[in-house]
Formats: sequence, C-alpha cells, structure tokens
Amino acid sequence: PRLSPLPLPNIINTFSSTSFSLATKPPPRRFISIIRNSGDATDPSPTTATSDNSDIELPEGPPSLISALNVERALRGIPITDINYYGELGIPKSCRSEEVITAAYKSKVDEVLKQQGVDGDEVNNKLEILKEAYRVLSSDQERRLYDWSLSRNENPDTYSWPFEVDDTVTAKGDPPPQEPEDFGPTRFVGYSFLVWLLVSIVLSITLNLI
Repeated sequence: PRLSPLPLPNIINTFSSTSFSLATKPPPRRFISIIRNSGDATDPSPTTATSDNSDIELPEGPPSLISALNVERALRGIPITDINYYGELGIPKSCRSEEVITAAYKSKVDEVLKQQGVDGDEVNNKLEILKEAYRVLSSDQERRLYDWSLSRNENPDTYSWPFEVDDTVTAKGDPPPQEPEDFGPTRFVGYSFLVWLLVSIVLSITLNLI
C-alpha cells in the first residue's frame, strides 16, 4: 500500500530539533540556489591560497537548506538545488565518515587554490560551492533533507519517508556496556521443577508399595 505524505509541519520537524515558523524569513544564508541563477548578489569573500591541507579552515554557518519552501519542493519531487554535493567532494553517497568528508573537502579546496590561470571570481565561486557541499553533507539534518529530495526527484510517484533514505548505520562513540544477564529466575524455575519431579516419583513409588 502507498504511504500518505506527512503534513508539511511534521516533515520540517523531522530535519531539525529546533522549531521554526513556516512563514518566517528565508534561510539566513543565500538562497542555496533553488535553482541557482546569476541573480546572486552576494560576493564571496576572497580566500588566501595555501598549499597545506591542515591550514584550510572548515566552513561554519547556519543551516542553508532547511526551509518550508525546500521541504515543499522535495515533497513534490522538485530538486531543491542543482548542485551535486557528492560529486563536488568526490565521495560516494554511502560515505558517512566525518573524517573522510573533511579530508575530501580540504583536498578539493587545495586543488582549486593550486589551479593556475583561473579567474579569481571563478575560484571564489568554486570555493563557495565546496563550502555548501561540506556544510550539507556534514550535517545530519541537512543531509537527510538533501538525500530525501534526491530520492523524491528520482521516484516522484512513490512516496518515501525522510528516514527511509537515511542509511546512517554508524553511531557516534562507543556503545554503552551491556549489563550481565541475570540467570537467577531461570535457575529457580529449573530447580523447582526438578524438586517437584523427584517428589512425584517418590510419592508414586510409595503409593504403589502400599
């Protein structure tokens, strides 16, 4: 049987633990290009070139994908962005390791900074795309929304739950130690049955001898 889509507010709460109004202002960062166009007036800040991956700072900022409009587009099977974040960082969709994602981002940034004869605006635009890719893929909520939009776009006629496309299997940290199993009640029941069986045999023999 086909699953019925969740109400829009419930879908949004799936991606973020912090509540927000559907009618509030759009994402604080530039409109993550739904679809990206040349109307973006935000000029990316220049980036200082470096050849050492350890010197490349990781981007920080507020969520850029989670919004009522993007959730609605995902529900309708419409792409929420024209950027292939997995392709930009060169990692498979199954990759969930934070270390691998971080290393891939730094490696791609280093490649861009080492390019010769490339216009500065083109370099900054490429760096902005890499920052977006890292922010989305390193955030559980944003990545869940992004993966869900990809799934809905590939199969618009088949509804899927957001968590159905979240194949995260690795947990952060070590699992809690398991408590030793208590076999006391089991032993008590076993011994009680054995005593009852022996008493029954003795009584049976005694009655037969009388």
